[in-house]
Amino acid sequence: MSEVQLCLEILEKAIVFEEEGMAFFQDRASNAPSSLERNLFNSLAKDEAGHKAYLMQIRDDLLREQSIDVLPEVDAEHVTNVRSVFENAMTSVNDPYNFELEELEIIKGAMDVERRGYHMYADGAAEMTSPRARQLFEHLAGEEQNHFILLKNTFDFMSDPEGFQSFDGQPMLDGG
Repeated sequence: MSEVQLCLEILEKAIVFEEEGMAFFQDRASNAPSSLERNLFNSLAKDEAGHKAYLMQIRDDLLREQSIDVLPEVDAEHVTNVRSVFENAMTSVNDPYNFELEELEIIKGAMDVERRGYHMYADGAAEMTSPRARQLFEHLAGEEQNHFILLKNTFDFMSDPEGFQSFDGQPMLDGG
């Protein structure tokens, strides 16, 4: 199988995965009991929609040109700033102690979605011989890892607001 065909196969799976992720996060946002979760899940759904559009454009370019050369070069502009997403979600938190165990399970489920996405892209990168294709899939794996970090920080904050350490490892002012 050519590398173009392999990329197309991975991209088709990735587009479906991003659609499922978008639906998952939209559903969680609409049913979220707290503003923290609602803001977080809406942000993740928006990111997934952006990923889907980006992947569809790459797929269409590959189909049209049948060349790895049309793959975009990865740049820092496509990297999610997880710290700012988390901090923005935190701005509307009223009571960090008002969370139920079931909410933590929802966050863990979302972490699992991102973990699966990471492995899908990382495994795809490992199959590539073209440095450009490998870099693209490694970048996409990094995006999923960033989402996982965002969710992990949210989980840690919700499960232990007083002991939570911020992204830079310093205690938060409202954390005790």
